[in-house]
Amino acid sequence: MAKKSRPDFERTVARIHIDHIVAGLGDAPRGIHLVVVPPTTDAGIWEDEAFVVLRDIASARGLDVQDFVDDVDNDVGLSVSKLKPGYGIDVGLSAAGSNAFLIFANASDTDHPSVALADSVIRVDFKADLVVEGAARVGRVISRDEAEVLILLPWRRRRFAMLSPRPIAETLRLHVEVTEAEAMAEAKEAAAKTKTKTKGSPRNIPDVRPLEELHGYGPAKDWALELKRDIEDWRAGRIDWTDVDGAALLSGPPGCGKTTFASALAKSIDAHLVVGGYAAWISNGEGHQGDLIRGMRASFDEARAHAPSVILIDECDAFLQRGSIGHAKSDEWMRGVVNSLLECMDGALEREGVVVIGAANDVTGIDQALRRSGRLDRHIELSLPTAEDRVAILEQHLGVQLPTLSVVPDRSAGMSGADLERVAREARRLARRDGVTVNIKHVLKSMPPRERRSRDEIHALAIHEAAHAVVAAALGFECLEVIIAKDRGTDDAIAGVAIIRHREGHHDVNWFMDRLAQLLAGVAAERTIFGSHAEGCVADLAEASNVAAYMLTSLGMGETLVSDGHRDAVSLVQARSYDPLLRRRIEDVLQDQLDRARTILEEHWSAFDEVIQLLRLRGRIDGAEVHEAVNAYRQQQQLSLAI
Repeated sequence: MAKKSRPDFERTVARIHIDHIVAGLGDAPRGIHLVVVPPTTDAGIWEDEAFVVLRDIASARGLDVQDFVDDVDNDVGLSVSKLKPGYGIDVGLSAAGSNAFLIFANASDTDHPSVALADSVIRVDFKADLVVEGAARVGRVISRDEAEVLILLPWRRRRFAMLSPRPIAETLRLHVEVTEAEAMAEAKEAAAKTKTKTKGSPRNIPDVRPLEELHGYGPAKDWALELKRDIEDWRAGRIDWTDVDGAALLSGPPGCGKTTFASALAKSIDAHLVVGGYAAWISNGEGHQGDLIRGMRASFDEARAHAPSVILIDECDAFLQRGSIGHAKSDEWMRGVVNSLLECMDGALEREGVVVIGAANDVTGIDQALRRSGRLDRHIELSLPTAEDRVAILEQHLGVQLPTLSVVPDRSAGMSGADLERVAREARRLARRDGVTVNIKHVLKSMPPRERRSRDEIHALAIHEAAHAVVAAALGFECLEVIIAKDRGTDDAIAGVAIIRHREGHHDVNWFMDRLAQLLAGVAAERTIFGSHAEGCVADLAEASNVAAYMLTSLGMGETLVSDGHRDAVSLVQARSYDPLLRRRIEDVLQDQLDRARTILEEHWSAFDEVIQLLRLRGRIDGAEVHEAVNAYRQQQQLSLAI
């Protein structure tokens, strides 16, 4: 005879509550109903027990449980599922044939915008009378007061309370003591690990080229050389550390050399280098928030212990604006992480000799507190290296000067410093195999394979990038360089780019409208000349949509002053995905600025055509030539008006 197992208290209590919920839906339930379980239990347990309830109901009606789920013709068709963390409720609609859906969820998982689509949200509170009934079913008699105590316990500790012969109130007291002891032990262990990791670690001065020998860093290098002079004066006692401008935020595309810059800076000022960041810190343990914060504090402790030092905070764009994610659990996670980073950063900046460098691909979503005065308040944009810089970077990594490298700029258009370093490494390898000194043949062989674009493709690229450049110059932005790749390289190679430095200062609604017009200039040009735009416009349209959404939803620059504070791209995409009215407002703004960009191009058509022809001919033009063409048009207009 099979041994009868003891009923599980947690599942029994869940089943009793589910019986009441299902009864409340009536004999022929309809719609989508989200059941939010009490905070001290788990939705997975309730989902399992709901299947048992469905099986019992189906059996009572003489149906197989699957027939009960799918039998929409007989007004049955009820299915159950669990809401997955971070996903919408539509992911839980696993049985398409049902008339009604019962979706169980933990409270922390119900902030997804799609929850609004549910026909009802049933938030369950444990009822003491039903808990007493559940205890009786598993063979234990408890009072209503004891049931109230059980409700306060997490479900795993609730199981202990029911299995133990001790009074339930005593289990609650022990639970509180154990929880406090666990927290203290975890904090003590974290402090010990941090101390062990920091104590006695050797100074790490990178064995790399100093900053003075690097190329392609522009304003970032200028700031760093000034910092070097300040640190020399500080070491000599001529100035206080408070006079040293010791923090900056670097941004730019992947491969533009943000990490290399920090290493070279540490070398130049003879400072200990610490490299950290979101991914590095969270990988210290099992991926918990506590692991990330412990790794973060250990890095800053190391920087303070070895001052003078440089600490690089990589992936700063992972530290999103608090409250911007739109999901309660994720927002709470990020709030704790950012608060800890602010605490660490303030402690480091107050310590003499610690330089803090932040690095990001995109700074728009970074928590604004990180960029306030006294923190990462200096923002420096790093762009892809110019043609002259690309030659210098290649020569530096090759270790020889090659007069024939003058043919390289066209082949290397759109390459980052990291790309060029890889080319030089491959060229040196080929030269070693040939047993000769590296030469231009090895360099060209190491370049990504290229196929010549057709005349029509080159013409289309020139039109698109020239439009960005001319509209930018006409609106007061600074065009630094315009490049198109006449040869087709690897799939991820940049086909064309207009490198633009946006106006500094007051970013009001006019600034954002100018930015949108500049972003949409390529689309406007293609539609004007070809009648429609091509797939190469997708990045421009996506960025323009995000800028418009940010302007309307976060900055209150539309029909309402209401702001949700979102900055990161994910939140902006979600906002317009779930708000049809917002999508229409964004569309109106984009259409207006598209028309404006078209008008600017028509007004500057001679300058626009000149830039197109130069790009078609050379593949690259300096931004100064764009400004000269636009200014020449303005002078002609003024002369015409004077005549």
